[in-house]
Amino acid sequence: MQNVQIKTPFNVNVDIQHAGVGWRFLAFALDIIFVIIYIRVLTYVFFSFFGLNSDLWNDGSDVYYDMNTFLEIIFTIFLFPALFYSLWTEFLFNGQTFGKMICRIRVVKINGYHAGFTEYFTRWAFRLIDFWTGMFLVFFMIPVFGQETAGILGSLITMMSGFVAFFLIIRTKNSQRLGDIVAGTTVLKLKEKHSIDITILEEVLDTYVPQYSQVMKLTDNDARIIKDTFVIARKNKDYTTLKRLRTRLEAVMEIQSHQDDTEFIDTVMKDFNYYTQKL
Repeated sequence: MQNVQIKTPFNVNVDIQHAGVGWRFLAFALDIIFVIIYIRVLTYVFFSFFGLNSDLWNDGSDVYYDMNTFLEIIFTIFLFPALFYSLWTEFLFNGQTFGKMICRIRVVKINGYHAGFTEYFTRWAFRLIDFWTGMFLVFFMIPVFGQETAGILGSLITMMSGFVAFFLIIRTKNSQRLGDIVAGTTVLKLKEKHSIDITILEEVLDTYVPQYSQVMKLTDNDARIIKDTFVIARKNKDYTTLKRLRTRLEAVMEIQSHQDDTEFIDTVMKDFNYYTQKL
């Protein structure tokens, strides 16, 4: 897996590790399995238990047709979670599907921010090109080659579905498939439990005395990026990044501190938590 640098909104470069194509394929395969299981269970419940399209409700009256139509509508509605699976899971679970959770990978924006609904929707929409190209080409082949030949060619192409995503992931600088390129996102490998999404909230003692009231110029998202960068840089003893982060903080807060880099940044985070919890 390739180590690259992402520039945060504080103009600080952070070393991160992209998820390799193997991890992404495994997560994708797991998600497909989950979707198939969901559809099979749903099909069993509606067709075997509720008797959709069977004679269970057939008494020769219009009630049968009304009930059958009602079940068909409900069944179709319950298929939507499978259709939009990656969209709603990544949106609800901050860039992770269930497969990504197991493989410990996550979708983030290139600039260091967490991705939003627009990015997740773009990635979902371009899955049709990245992964399912072959299946849709079958419909265009039928008028040209006939149904039988189109079926054979379509089967071969369907087996190659995912080649577009595979090729782009291994060839692009930030390991991006087409959906990632358009959305401005990438997929990272989480090496630690909180390596990417470290909470900014910490307990601050009531006796704590803040030193920099100027921290209120920072937003919650600023503080989260600072914390993520600080924790990773301190663990890796990346003093260059700590120095850049300190310089950027002093510029934003319009202050000059005599503390060393690590102590200063740590104090800023404690002060931010102090004022945040007091509001």
